[in-house]
Amino acid sequence: MTINALWIPAWYELDQSIVVGVTEEFVFHKTVANEALTFYSGAKGSDAVKATGTISAIKHNVLGDIESVDAQGLDYTLVLQDGRRLLVNAEENPGLIYEWVDDSWQPSDMVITDWTLAVQFASLSPLTPIQ
Repeated sequence: MTINALWIPAWYELDQSIVVGVTEEFVFHKTVANEALTFYSGAKGSDAVKATGTISAIKHNVLGDIESVDAQGLDYTLVLQDGRRLLVNAEENPGLIYEWVDDSWQPSDMVITDWTLAVQFASLSPLTPIQ
């Protein structure tokens, strides 16, 4: 059974890194009825829950399939399934994109206004409160 969640960046090192194929514990915002499961970020003051799961896919409506998002530091690194690497500013100009070209980071012409990622889990344990 596939379980879906949304990864919506808050930037400023507040987001979780995600990688296709990795099994680990993730933290989510506590949901109410009919609300989408959303990865926890420190930007919202809501209660959090945790679960262990295996990510099977990460998708973006413009970038397509994504292999990984490294959200550590003040620049996030995204590796797309086609092998392209993007560096996304997460501090001074959140969302500003650089592409890895000719062995260096080059400013990109891409403009992404919605960074929401759709994350599919192959498996996810029951959500439990964080103590």
